[in-house]
Amino acid sequence: MKLKDLFFGVVLLCNALLGYTSSVAQEKETLTVNHNEIKRTIRMGKPYVAQYYFFKDSVYQISVEQQGIDVSLTLKDSNGKSLAEKDSPNGRFGFEKLVYSPDSSAYYTLCVTPLDEKENAKVGSVRLHTSNIPDTLTRFTKEALEADFTMLRDAYLETRLGLWYHTFAEFDSLYRAQRAMIVDGMTALDFYKVVAPFTAQTREGHASIRLSDETNNYFRQYGTYLPLLVKISNGKLYILESSDSTWKGNEITAINGRSTKTILQMMFDIEPADGYNVTSKARWVEDLFSSYLLRLYGLCDTYTIEIKKTEPETAVSVKIAAVSSKVYSKMRNAFRKANPQLFFTQSLQIDLDSLSSCARLTINDFGANRYAKGMVGFKNTMDSVFRSINNLGINNLIIDLRKNEGGTQGMEDILMSYLIDKRYKKYQYVEVPSDRFSFTAMTDYIGEDSLLQAKISREFFRDVDGRFVNRPGTYEGLSPSPWRFSGRIFILIGGLTFSGGSEFAALAKNHTSAVFVGEETGGGYYGNSSGYFLNFTLPHSGLSGRIPLIKFVVNTSNKGVPFGRGLIPDYEIIPTIGDYLKDDDPVLRQVERLISNAQN
Repeated sequence: MKLKDLFFGVVLLCNALLGYTSSVAQEKETLTVNHNEIKRTIRMGKPYVAQYYFFKDSVYQISVEQQGIDVSLTLKDSNGKSLAEKDSPNGRFGFEKLVYSPDSSAYYTLCVTPLDEKENAKVGSVRLHTSNIPDTLTRFTKEALEADFTMLRDAYLETRLGLWYHTFAEFDSLYRAQRAMIVDGMTALDFYKVVAPFTAQTREGHASIRLSDETNNYFRQYGTYLPLLVKISNGKLYILESSDSTWKGNEITAINGRSTKTILQMMFDIEPADGYNVTSKARWVEDLFSSYLLRLYGLCDTYTIEIKKTEPETAVSVKIAAVSSKVYSKMRNAFRKANPQLFFTQSLQIDLDSLSSCARLTINDFGANRYAKGMVGFKNTMDSVFRSINNLGINNLIIDLRKNEGGTQGMEDILMSYLIDKRYKKYQYVEVPSDRFSFTAMTDYIGEDSLLQAKISREFFRDVDGRFVNRPGTYEGLSPSPWRFSGRIFILIGGLTFSGGSEFAALAKNHTSAVFVGEETGGGYYGNSSGYFLNFTLPHSGLSGRIPLIKFVVNTSNKGVPFGRGLIPDYEIIPTIGDYLKDDDPVLRQVERLISNAQN
């Protein structure tokens, strides 16, 4: 072969390769923000790719309506790095919505990818629209909002939500009082302020009512946040973090002329909790205090704060400029990173000390997905831990549940099995209101009523009295473990001890000799509604939320706790703001004193 022929052969081969590469490369469509809605056919194995130019700190909403095919959304930067993803559990129909605010002005790529699942369609279509966030909120007619509120009330009654703590007449009276506040021209935010106190009156901590997507996006773009992080202690509000270090640790007595007592009560009034509990409300509100403030009182460029200083004891008034949602979020994230002891980064921490004959288990999460191999993995870990405790001859066990807000049903039973000497009856009863509901069209089970019925029927049946109760063999405790611990047990509890965490505490109160230290659990002592959920969106206002379906009533022989309260500790210890700032733990110190006294 001549050199010239070889050269042309290489050129042809390169051209062929280049042509092949371009044929399989993803085609990218350049679109402008606020474009008209477009419809595109999409096929399995071939994502649809669009490109946008986004400006720094602007908030953009990407809305993709799935029409017969289940897709996920991924937003990438110019280097192909994934910045945000969205895949809602809504099947082949409905919307996937992704909201993003870039840190720099540049081109960004959106990938709409069909999910590679057997039940997914091979071909379908999507409708796409990307927009900025409007600077005004939609206003609704009185009739539309009344219709939404009535639908919510009827859904609550159909699922009996709120009827454990109220008679029908009482609950209906609460509904009518709030409904009378609806007027023409309200925004979804105005409507939220009417509905949220009604939802809170269900007195079910697993129930929720949330702002509409429109309102959330509005706050992300235009929200004005108080740049402080706070702590609530004994009903008072203290500064935990601020840009001015001299303010830290001081009490806030008023904001914009309103007393903090009034502000906190209004916040508590819109936050559901189990029964009459307030410790969970305090923990949840303090974590997002500035968001609650914005939600209740609206935009404010400058906040006037009345501070009660301790050294020297003086009252001062200071003005603080509000910050954007992005700045506030970065402030919270930086504080969490710098102060991991106030939060939790690990689901389980184990400390075995044979010298002091003390074991400490900090269990921050009962979610099976937080552990390798799920519930089996958690049990294997507990087997190993309690085997070691037994082999080391440890006599004191501290179980710290102060950040445990629950997780997977049954995880609490695994832990209980190491503390009991005989099997126990876990629940007085477990029931669901029905196996079918009339309002699924506004829930995540739209068009899938049969799936919901099948899910419920696996664990529940209709008894002779007409109630839907759990099938024999379900929701039962476990037998004692061969590695049972027989020494002294101390359990640390607090306002974030909720759901499965609180349920474990209630079981331990009734079936062990454990001593409880801390503050009242955030979860109900006698039970709660949780388990299965119906996630809903009201059709006019767009307010969303969830309704828990399963009523769990714990079998309690110890009736010393007032109805509607969490487990009240044997030793109530409420950390002060000084304890938080010094990273001191008075609850743990109290337990150490109890152990020391018992050993001397």
